[in-house]
Amino acid sequence: MNRRAFVRASAGTALALYLGACGSSTSSSSGRPTLRLAGGSFGFPSPFSYIAGPGYVQMSYIYDTLLWKDSTGRMLPWLASRFRRSRDGLTYSFELRPGIQWHDGRPLTAEDVAFTFEYFARQPLGPLIVAQPFGVGTARARGPHKVEVELERPAVTFLDSVAGAVPIIPRHIWSSIDDAPSAQDPGVLVGSGPYRLESFSAGEGASLYTANESYFLGTPFVKRIELRPVDNELTALQAGEIDAADTPPEGVGEDTLASFRADSAFGVVQDAGSFTFPLIWNLQRGGALADVRFRRACALAIDRSAIVERLLGGNGEPGNPGFLPGESPFQVPVEQYSFDPAAASDLLDEAGYRRPEASAVRQGPEGEPLSFSLLTGNSPVPPVLDLLVESLQAVGVDLSPQAVDLPTLFGRLQEGTDEIVLSLYPGPGGTSPNADPDILRTFYSSKVEGRLQGAQGYVNHVFDRLAERQLVTQNEAARRRLTARLQELAARDLPVLPLYYPTLFNVFRREVFDRWYYTPGGFAGGLPGVFNKQVFVTGSKTGLTPRTA
Repeated sequence: MNRRAFVRASAGTALALYLGACGSSTSSSSGRPTLRLAGGSFGFPSPFSYIAGPGYVQMSYIYDTLLWKDSTGRMLPWLASRFRRSRDGLTYSFELRPGIQWHDGRPLTAEDVAFTFEYFARQPLGPLIVAQPFGVGTARARGPHKVEVELERPAVTFLDSVAGAVPIIPRHIWSSIDDAPSAQDPGVLVGSGPYRLESFSAGEGASLYTANESYFLGTPFVKRIELRPVDNELTALQAGEIDAADTPPEGVGEDTLASFRADSAFGVVQDAGSFTFPLIWNLQRGGALADVRFRRACALAIDRSAIVERLLGGNGEPGNPGFLPGESPFQVPVEQYSFDPAAASDLLDEAGYRRPEASAVRQGPEGEPLSFSLLTGNSPVPPVLDLLVESLQAVGVDLSPQAVDLPTLFGRLQEGTDEIVLSLYPGPGGTSPNADPDILRTFYSSKVEGRLQGAQGYVNHVFDRLAERQLVTQNEAARRRLTARLQELAARDLPVLPLYYPTLFNVFRREVFDRWYYTPGGFAGGLPGVFNKQVFVTGSKTGLTPRTA
């Protein structure tokens, strides 16, 4: 079915489509494979309507960017064959590959690229749209295949977070659409990407993508991508319903992976430091939450090593108060607040938070109890909550957990009215220099507006100034010194305590597709995961030359 014959699948039709395809995966040894993967409801896959990371990945199959990453974390020429940066770092000139076409056969030109940046700038997009051309001043076509992008200020993150992340859209489709997020007719999904969306069921989380056989980089190695609704990815993989499965972001122990490791039919790849679970105190609420002595005492009362050992069997790393995990090449030693409940109690006593009796909740100077709500999404496993409640209760701090779904959690974070939040945050580190430390600025700085989540009510003008400087500092040694100081300040002021960094695993069926990898530092602006379209296009972990099946 081609795009012009696209019919939005009803839930029943989509389910029949995917159940009918069960067991029909094509082995990469006998032809171009079909991949059956776990689906999910992550919004309409246009550049303006997807929901966060998983939605971005699904959208990226349809739309391309100027640059893209492979398994080494290296930026590859994608729509652009080459680029040049001006001496002052304010201007980037991109040369587009000739002959690229949109799915409807129209040519992709520099006018489309310039239009993309201008169009994004005037759309009412929220933080769930993770790829936006922040920091771009103007973009101008300098001929049919050359575009010049001028930044508002030099930014060392531009190639990764904009050129390698923002999807280029066709001017002839979007120029007549005023409100991009509301445009959710399948007819607008005209991209230049390696796949076309053939069917889509938003409520069910099922989709079918088929290869763009005339793709400008060559015929895609993976022929079809079927996204299926499943309750548990590992169970569905074991049952033969899907061909690859992610472990949950909160982490897993080795017992969960044991049967797959023992079966040669399956392979496993892993990634460390790409997610963290930050405990965020809302300093805007004042009182104890705004008292650094209280926050430090809480850090001393929580055994972060026990989280990793008891809940994950060692598959992870205890949280670092400087935010960056040990896997990050930018991490520096900072104050760790090692587990010491007695020191935590002493610090609370010294700060004036008295405890009438050993089992009671402590009280502040005005007699107010140290009792707080703890908001969390559905992702963290209950033992994490239990451990937090028990640990802080032992030193006289009472927590009342409230679990909500992730959209509600992110909405409440935007409102900034909760007291303490336990969240899930992607992108704090990674295993290569491509894991950019600018995440310290985007998470902590009070100058960053409209972010999805981050430190709440934290204002440190020294931190803000240093964070802005590192963004524009091209010299690597100087930038490392700046980011080292940022980590020291984050650990000293402790507006956030990262609890742990789970190791992520992807388990796959070898006979279907065996070239999975985690992109070092994440792809498309730091997104973690194995669903990098580069390997679907080429069948190879590196470079741009497609392999034959």
